[in-house]
Amino acid sequence: MQITLRHDPARTIPVDDALRSPDERTIWARESAYAFAARNGLDDAAAERIALALEDVAAATGDDRKNLLLVGAEGRVVAPLTVFAAAEPLTDAEQAAFLWSPAALLPATTEVVASEHLGPGFSATLLERHGDHDFGFRRWLFVGENATVGAVLGPVAPYGLIFVEDAAADVMRESTLDGFIPARDDTRVRELDAAVTRVGEDWPL
Repeated sequence: MQITLRHDPARTIPVDDALRSPDERTIWARESAYAFAARNGLDDAAAERIALALEDVAAATGDDRKNLLLVGAEGRVVAPLTVFAAAEPLTDAEQAAFLWSPAALLPATTEVVASEHLGPGFSATLLERHGDHDFGFRRWLFVGENATVGAVLGPVAPYGLIFVEDAAADVMRESTLDGFIPARDDTRVRELDAAVTRVGEDWPL
């Protein structure tokens, strides 16, 4: 199943999934980063930051996913967006395992979303601790009649999520998966949203 990511080239850089050797990745990352920086009026420090991030993301890119690097705050914030497809609907347990993390520090912030081509979806934003560092993540899930599309934005510094999540949301709103049949209604995503305990809801009054 072919994923097509529609994205804003002023805010995102697609990662080449054909790169295999470390040298290929390094050369491509630097060329792409400096070209992006030149087009958007960013300085050399931002270009170097983008190049390092592109090289890392390219090293983790596989045939079963698509990757973009999102750039915000004049190059001071960079974050990978990874989008994958499963050629079947996920079970409720698999959906939960994807959306929630045992490393979360706080309850998720959630949103019922809609995509032009993927139909109703669900998004969860989490603050997670991994080792000695805290990171922000945002996940999207679209469970169709015949397949599933999921996406992860992050890891990114928690303060930086706000600078890139709108661009990621635009990608998920407009992208396509060949042959994907959207869910007929938003019942499942409403169930996921209702299952979330939000900060303050269980405080005594």
